[in-house]
Amino acid sequence: MDRRRAAIIGGVGLGALAAVAAVHVAGTRIRRRHHIDLDELMVPPENVTHHRIATSDGGTLHLVEAGSGQPLVLLHGVTLQWWVWSPLFHLLSDRFRVIAWDMRGHGGSEAGTDGVTLEAAGRDLVEVLEHLDLSDAIVVGHSMGGMAIGRSVVDHADRLDARSAGLVFLATAATSVSPRFVAGYLGAGAGVLAGKADRANAVPVDRLWRPGDLSASLIRIAFGKEPSADAIEAVRQMIIDVPTITSVEAGAAILNHDLTDDLGAYEGPAMVIVGSDDHLTPPRLAERIARLLPQAELHVLEGVGHQVMQEQPRRLGELLERFAFSARAARPRRAAGRA
Repeated sequence: MDRRRAAIIGGVGLGALAAVAAVHVAGTRIRRRHHIDLDELMVPPENVTHHRIATSDGGTLHLVEAGSGQPLVLLHGVTLQWWVWSPLFHLLSDRFRVIAWDMRGHGGSEAGTDGVTLEAAGRDLVEVLEHLDLSDAIVVGHSMGGMAIGRSVVDHADRLDARSAGLVFLATAATSVSPRFVAGYLGAGAGVLAGKADRANAVPVDRLWRPGDLSASLIRIAFGKEPSADAIEAVRQMIIDVPTITSVEAGAAILNHDLTDDLGAYEGPAMVIVGSDDHLTPPRLAERIARLLPQAELHVLEGVGHQVMQEQPRRLGELLERFAFSARAARPRRAAGRA
């Protein structure tokens, strides 16, 4: 081996070692950071009621609710589960009927024959609202959950309008997002999206998302400034539980998402919320939604990343409570306008 080749190999080796060391340092720092006032809210609530609801395409949704009052309906994002909303259950179930479910293909929910698509998820939403016989609901969608709300607006406008008082688009988009977002957020499923769909079940998701510095560093991307280790660990547990095929189908749906020409048809109360440090669905995407919706109000939360409900749950709860009051007050005027 000549000296030049040896130097190149040595340089590559040193670079790899440096990268490993950097991940170790960053991962250790991330996993040692705790916020007691937030961490207690991350614990899944125990005083909840569980339901199983059949979907029209043969699937089953695992739904959880607590409290009473005006319904607050929560749709989570891809690779997450209902209990990512635990902080809002703790903070708001004394004043609202808080409802969340595992989106199809996630957690305890099974996708039907239509698979994991935004069209199917949007239909699931109106079916849940009708099954529970809800009215004046505030419907909140995070990330892919917000995309599902948008799809429901387009595909099921009358059914959604009949059951809801207002819509909240949280850290989401009205158009397709960058493939880098999909790859970064779906992790091991990204390899399948790149052309290995026939080997979906062979992707070693457990190796990528096992507890440690690497998974902590990867999940850290979804957060803003100084996230709690408990929040990051909660997301890791949800990711490891999601079948790779769900990530693959959801990723394809996200890449093909575009409601630019249709979302503006919704004229009811709407609120758009995003973190200033959201690198997955950045503020410019929230601003686009706000421009499309005639009655939208936009809130950019300083220093917050993609996981708003885990990073600033109290601020989010305040915004939702205020919006619920104003949206419900506007409801009679909307009904009179349609008469």
